[in-house]
Amino acid sequence: MVITPPPLNSIDHRRLYDLRFETSYNRKQKIWKVLCRHFFQKFIPRESVVMDIAAGNCEFINAIEANEKIAVDINPGINNFAADTVNVINDSLFNLHKYIDKECNIIFASNIFEHFSSKEEVISAINICHQYLTLGGKLLILQPNIKYTKGAYWDFIDHKIPLTEKALIEAGELCGFKINKVIPRFLPYTTKSSMPQHPLFVFFYLKMPFAWCFFGKQSFLVMEK
Repeated sequence: MVITPPPLNSIDHRRLYDLRFETSYNRKQKIWKVLCRHFFQKFIPRESVVMDIAAGNCEFINAIEANEKIAVDINPGINNFAADTVNVINDSLFNLHKYIDKECNIIFASNIFEHFSSKEEVISAINICHQYLTLGGKLLILQPNIKYTKGAYWDFIDHKIPLTEKALIEAGELCGFKINKVIPRFLPYTTKSSMPQHPLFVFFYLKMPFAWCFFGKQSFLVMEK
């Protein structure tokens, strides 16, 4: 019997993310409500047009307050999670030109760049974000930092590109961004970590930056056009 190999880049993203997050959606939703209200919202004026370019199950874009919200993701499961107030684009960031020609005030990119096939793709994606932002608009990046995750970075089958906050700074500057803020160690690597997940704990964690130096394995960056 001849077995035909699947084509390259043929990961079933819906099944992969259903398996990865099958028991954690409600918990993640509560965590993101706290993160948005007590941290991310201060970077996002409520009159903004906000685009989340790796929206996943829409925990961020549903929770953030904004005048207009756009969620972009290749996983068709996104349609099951986006709130009625969110405009959904079920496609790749690289195909945005097919759907919108407007500019955004804020673009949020969480845990996306490690999935690309090359660093050239990472730079291309950041350049696209630059193109879709208004002058003075901001790209907010939340990104696993291999400097602190070490080998755990590769625990997820779809992680391809190792990145640190310094690599992202270089990529952002290449694309014309001014770097406004860099927190090398911010959030833990994953919501599946051994740390307590109760929203009250997350609230206190956000209020204690000294704890980030011990538990933070994701970087947070703010880049301005």
